[in-house]
Amino acid sequence: MAGTAARAAAALAVGLLTACAAPHPAAEPERTAVDVATDGYVYGYAPVTLARTRANMLCLLPVNRLHHQSATADPTSRVVVAPNVDTLYSIAWLDLREGPVLLTHPEAGDRYFDFQFLGIYTDVFANVGTRATGSAAGAHVVVPPGWDGPLPAGAAVIESPTWDAWMIGRTLVEAQTDLEAARAVQRQYSLTVLTAPVADAPPPLPPTACGSNPDPQALAASGPQFFDELSAILAANPPPPADGPLLDELAGLGVGPGARPSAGPADTVAALATGVIRGERRIRDLVDSGEQSGAVWGSLATAGWYGTDYLQRAVVATIGLGANVPEESTYHVARTAADGSALRGEAGYLLRFPPEGPPVDDRGFWSVTVYGPDMFLVANPVDRYAVGDRTPGLVRGPDGALDVWVSSRPPVSGGSNWLPAPPGEFVLMFRSYLPTDRAWTPPEPTPQP
Repeated sequence: MAGTAARAAAALAVGLLTACAAPHPAAEPERTAVDVATDGYVYGYAPVTLARTRANMLCLLPVNRLHHQSATADPTSRVVVAPNVDTLYSIAWLDLREGPVLLTHPEAGDRYFDFQFLGIYTDVFANVGTRATGSAAGAHVVVPPGWDGPLPAGAAVIESPTWDAWMIGRTLVEAQTDLEAARAVQRQYSLTVLTAPVADAPPPLPPTACGSNPDPQALAASGPQFFDELSAILAANPPPPADGPLLDELAGLGVGPGARPSAGPADTVAALATGVIRGERRIRDLVDSGEQSGAVWGSLATAGWYGTDYLQRAVVATIGLGANVPEESTYHVARTAADGSALRGEAGYLLRFPPEGPPVDDRGFWSVTVYGPDMFLVANPVDRYAVGDRTPGLVRGPDGALDVWVSSRPPVSGGSNWLPAPPGEFVLMFRSYLPTDRAWTPPEPTPQP
């Protein structure tokens, strides 16, 4: 025992001497105002994008009112990036200052449907539908943060983390012949405000200026005024506590609830302007490089819930605003071919899906959609914007594999498996709703001679 103690003491002495002799780690470099502004732009990118999208939509429909899209998306659908062409959308912008709202839906049977709820910071806080709550008729009441008032008996309660929220309903259309039946289900959805306005609610978001609202796809063009918009959001929707450290730094630049940082001292405004430029570059570099996964298909694996990963949140807002959580749907995005070259419509690419097809639940579905570089649909001569498990007329190989030809020109063998692409660069997005294997990756687009 004495020998053991001696050895331990010697080891401790050596350790202390080593620690004293070792150089101290270098101190973290002091963060500049531009560093903070750059991080602030990345932080605010998603909520400002969502608030601008809301402002544009409120020029067409009031808050707490359900709006049904009666046809699937097409190239004229340019309000939200990357619309799917598989479902009918039912949209509502919730302002819970007016009180809780009640959503009811009918029995859906075998038809896939989902109502997705996002807070103003773009995190998904609930889903109602086929996967999450079942296909039986249901009633769900959405309440504001901290609500302790009366509630209707028998309704499931969903608490929103923010006073402003976005509800996105999706109702599957099996085929064009199924469109009217899907509309009939959609018409049975209802949304009702239950109580009087909440007395101690925070101030609302600024009113919309229809015809002059800033573009949700051009945030950097606003320069330091971007931070005025972010400050208005912070006043209307207190952020989660986890955002505190960055927001404390931003407060030093005049960014805070209800503030107008663009009217601050000249040197601070200059730092904010530079932060916008650098933050935009940081987001765009990640979007363009596809570094989300380091492969041909970049996966939005953390879509819907971001924590403090503000950069990933901004990337998703850029290429798929309103993306759902992976349990509900997965998204893969490709901008390059298997050989590393940019996807271009003048070339031809083969997507070979295995005989068993992508792994989705029997109640779900999958599709691959073509977008222009701006993530909107582009008109083509056959009005086909996606191919999936419900596309009529597809021809399979002898082994059951499905070859999809993606190009601006149809394949010489015939156009039944053709997914038209625009001339020039384009983007592919693969969606699977109710995926059974979230690690599965779509086949890479392979250039063909």
